[in-house]
Amino acid sequence: MNTKRLEQILAAYGAKSERWPEAERPDALALLARDAQAQQLLRDARRLDGLLDSLPVSEPTLDASSLAARLSERPQETAGVRSPAASRPRWHIPFIMPNLIGLAAAAVAGFWIGWTNPGTDNTQVAELVPYVADMNGEESLPW
Repeated sequence: MNTKRLEQILAAYGAKSERWPEAERPDALALLARDAQAQQLLRDARRLDGLLDSLPVSEPTLDASSLAARLSERPQETAGVRSPAASRPRWHIPFIMPNLIGLAAAAVAGFWIGWTNPGTDNTQVAELVPYVADMNGEESLPW
């Protein structure tokens, strides 16, 4: 047992030794008998216990009329019915937003492809146009 553990015990259980854990009580009492700092901790705990004991304790009373008045001040929700504000999401993406995102992605992809392949020969693309236009899913390209 050391003073730090005694301080924890006093903070948790108070100054009355009968409240302390039984397994640690003899060691704590032995420490109090020989250590001045531990005795000071006990005096402080007794002072705090005295202050707490001197506070007035009021019995909780249940007054039905005041309880009913407090309950009637709060708006009551009916079961299964939600207000229109509660059913709406807190935020929503406008309808046009996905279309704008798709358009921006296509523009970036087109710009990137055009920028990274500046030496593409356009004659090859022009030769493929008739084949692509006539394809019914059965024909294959000439290469």
